[in-house]
Amino acid sequence: MNSFLNGILYSVDPDRFYQISTAAYSFAVNYVGNNIIQDDIFSLIENYTKAKEMPLEWIRIPIDDQDLCACTFIRCGRIFIMINTKLPYSKQIFAAAHELYHIWCYLENDDTELIRSGSILDAHTIDTGTTEAEEMEANAFAGTLLVSSDSLNQQIRIYQINSLDPGVDEILTLMDIFAIPYKAMVLRLFEEKKISDEKASDLLNISGEYIQKRIDITGKTKRWSFAPVGTERLGSIIENLSENTENERLPDSRLNSDKFKLEKIMKRYGIK
Repeated sequence: MNSFLNGILYSVDPDRFYQISTAAYSFAVNYVGNNIIQDDIFSLIENYTKAKEMPLEWIRIPIDDQDLCACTFIRCGRIFIMINTKLPYSKQIFAAAHELYHIWCYLENDDTELIRSGSILDAHTIDTGTTEAEEMEANAFAGTLLVSSDSLNQQIRIYQINSLDPGVDEILTLMDIFAIPYKAMVLRLFEEKKISDEKASDLLNISGEYIQKRIDITGKTKRWSFAPVGTERLGSIIENLSENTENERLPDSRLNSDKFKLEKIMKRYGIK
């Protein structure tokens, strides 16, 4: 069996995987409906935290460190989520869903980890698995939320995909539908018992170069494979600065200082 398969919750603790997938299903019933989420994950998280009356700040900036995917922390009664917008869009989407699990644990189960130390998601956790129990749970939650069992079965039927023995192109078709990374899509087929251990291992062992070649040739999932521009966010800084300026809430010297600092930040990260 591929080592990646040994580092997922479904393999390590099937009972806990069932609990997490049930939690993701219940969450979807309340906040998603029958929709396939894709990049609506960002507005979904906003809607969820709003329903829980918890202020949320998005920090979506391009960071050169490709290993840093996302982080979440709580300060002054607000949740801050940082997403690295230099990553392929599918990985940004999965990272946001992963961080949603930590927020869900805090808001629904009074888990104080976000207050104590926050959450940092690195690429290794998504790409090659993890040994940390909560990170395994967050990956499982993200996968089952973004690719529900019912939606997966429906799309397999609609697109007439050979779910028992899919090839790379068929995985790409499903990736295009659900907007998640290649390995995450293979894992969802494995978790739903659509493919065997051996088939999952074979698919996971295919080189990234070959997968990218098939993406370039077929065009499938290409829209989720690059980092889109114009998605950057700096929380409510710009909005607050605009309101302070319009309503003359601060002295001109403070407003000018704030504008100068904001312009430096935006220039640093190429935000227009």
